[in-house]
Amino acid sequence: MSPWSPEIMDCFQHIKPDLESDFTPAAYNKLLNTLFPVTTPYTVFPQVHRHEDLITPTSRTTFTVYYRNSPVFLLDLHAYPTLPRISARQTADDHMRTHVRDLLPFCPLPTLHAMSAFGTRLAFYTASAGNSILPARALQTGQDFQDNTPSDWWDCDLMEDDGAIRLKEVVNKIRNQCENL
Repeated sequence: MSPWSPEIMDCFQHIKPDLESDFTPAAYNKLLNTLFPVTTPYTVFPQVHRHEDLITPTSRTTFTVYYRNSPVFLLDLHAYPTLPRISARQTADDHMRTHVRDLLPFCPLPTLHAMSAFGTRLAFYTASAGNSILPARALQTGQDFQDNTPSDWWDCDLMEDDGAIRLKEVVNKIRNQCENL
């Protein structure tokens, strides 16, 4: 059995690689608005960030899910082909940690959940007041080439059962905690 409805699966499976940056965010927007329906107190707020440098122009999309006016979930989306690049993973991790630190004081839940995605490959983050953001980053040893954001952090795929189950567990936890606010 498919981990998602046919509409969600179709949206993700028919992304053309050369159009990924245009259609992957739309697929995630559809998924998040299914998990956090528009007819509830949740609002999915997408933001597209374009970063142009002299070598490689890139873009990423951040989705913040709000319960009423407070952030309760964060998704930071990057293009799948960049996952093997250490610099891309470090940049994604830096963005995630910065955004989580900025939103944590406004989250009404005991834990702010977040997810970094390279295409459909997922890494899950958590943060709570007074604690470190998890997963913990490897300590720098002064070596510029050290990989402190290993690719195995993105250890499941949204289109497979393990990724779908993990995301649904996080969403259910968030929704249950929001109902008790």
